[in-house]
Amino acid sequence: MPHDHHFDPEQLSRMEEFRRNIFPPAQALSHFITRPDMVIADIGCGPGFYTIECARMLTEGKVYAIDRQEDMVEWTHKRAMEANLTNVTTIRTSAESIPIPSESLDGVLMANVLHDVPEQENILREVQRLLKPGGTYCLIEWDKIPTDFGPPLEIRFSPQELIEKLMAHQFRPVRQIPASSPWFQVMAIKPTLQ
Repeated sequence: MPHDHHFDPEQLSRMEEFRRNIFPPAQALSHFITRPDMVIADIGCGPGFYTIECARMLTEGKVYAIDRQEDMVEWTHKRAMEANLTNVTTIRTSAESIPIPSESLDGVLMANVLHDVPEQENILREVQRLLKPGGTYCLIEWDKIPTDFGPPLEIRFSPQELIEKLMAHQFRPVRQIPASSPWFQVMAIKPTLQ
């Protein structure tokens, strides 16, 4: 059963150097950010680990940094201001009902988030609503392998489990992208209308 608990942005930001050394955000995003003018959402942005890197790469684009926790949104906003990034808009909201128009996003990023939310089906429907036809859904998740850190094994996905879940929600194609263990990465496309 997924958890739905409060995270500490300060604690998460202290872990960033460790994460950056294993799986640098620019490496993780290199398959996702394919144009500098993309408009994307980082759902479950936390303290902005990926948001800030996305904003740097999207020199002509925009990042919506979305989190249900006020302190995460504030932390991300502060980091964007300190980095002089004007293309980040923070939104505090549930991932199941995001105040962004339908089919307005080129991409949605969810990094280390989906395993931890209770209403996964609703969130996947919301991602479908937000993405333009042909838009990209990028997920980074903890692999279902024993580690000394990270979420409990029982709430993690295997790559195949996540791929099947996305295909059941009409994403096509869905493919695994190389990532550094203990994470894996999946890219999924919202099909264009036939």
